[in-house]
Amino acid sequence: MILQDNSAARNRGITLASIKGIIGNVVLVIFKMIVGLASNSIAIILDAVNNLTDVLSSVLTIVGTKLAAKGADKEHPFGHGRIEYMTTMAIAFIILGAGIGSLKESVDKIIHPEVSTFDIPGLVIIAVAIVVKVVMGRYIKAQGEKYKSDALVASGIDALFDAVITFATLVSAGLVFFFNFDIQGYVGAVISVLILKAAYDILREMYNHLLGVRADDNLIRNIKETIAQHPNVGGVYDLVLNSYGPGETIGSVHISVPDSMTMAEVHPLTKGIAVHLYKKFGINMTVGVYAENKPSVEVLEIRKALDQVTSLYTHVVQVHAFYVQEEKKVIYYDIIFDFDEEDPHGTLEKIKAEMQKRYPDYTQFAIVDTDFSN
Repeated sequence: MILQDNSAARNRGITLASIKGIIGNVVLVIFKMIVGLASNSIAIILDAVNNLTDVLSSVLTIVGTKLAAKGADKEHPFGHGRIEYMTTMAIAFIILGAGIGSLKESVDKIIHPEVSTFDIPGLVIIAVAIVVKVVMGRYIKAQGEKYKSDALVASGIDALFDAVITFATLVSAGLVFFFNFDIQGYVGAVISVLILKAAYDILREMYNHLLGVRADDNLIRNIKETIAQHPNVGGVYDLVLNSYGPGETIGSVHISVPDSMTMAEVHPLTKGIAVHLYKKFGINMTVGVYAENKPSVEVLEIRKALDQVTSLYTHVVQVHAFYVQEEKKVIYYDIIFDFDEEDPHGTLEKIKAEMQKRYPDYTQFAIVDTDFSN
């Protein structure tokens, strides 16, 4: 119930910030278009068009937030949270289209220059627009960080970026007014390139979100520290987090516990950890278990030997899930290699072969694990 209330508050906050952005950008578009058309300034007109794309971005942010808030269903058991990533990509494509159109118009202005005229009121309007954009950008970005909305953060950064672009427009307009020196076609071209770069950056970030990226190091550390607080937890391994939209994360993790623990003791431990993580982080976590040997001379010697062997391979990041069944003569372990290891499975076979020489009576069950998180 608490999470649902937080989700509703998040949606209201994002929608309100987006509506304020729409109102502010519509006002800027109107005034900039008036000044741009009156002065025949391609730079100001393109600046107004850029603000118009911000209006569309805010509309898409609202729509995406509403659709992403839809709960899970039979066809989409992980919910609809990733719609926010898709709408943010749509925003990027709109910005991309505006940048391409702006670049075309700017090049045409350079090839076929036209005389521009400005007056003091027009310059004042442009200066005021810079201040408005800075205030809007900081507010929207702050709201995006508060509600963990990539779309809002992108809109806020874009607004601050627009303030810089508008400042360049003001400088070019000032050059025309005071020195009759017109470089607006070139300024428009620079603005267009910056717009295209902004679109590319947003697309790249959303692509990474949809593809899946490494979780934040601070979050990983906090989760591991939280798990380690529970009794009998010897180590935390294999932490995997999958994001299905802002605030929608599902994960899995393994803990090592003494092999003397019974299932009646392990069950409440893993359930307690899962509930703790959900309450603290809002993450649905599956908790698996690795057995941990009681120290014995044989087990310690085998572990020491394994560490010696793996130390010869520079791309080994970690050895975990180590367990020895002395009666059955079986050694279990997982090895994580870094992503520079070209043949992890081949290297694992070399490690196993070396261990087989040292302990020929033992069978080995070893696998290559993936470095999902630090």
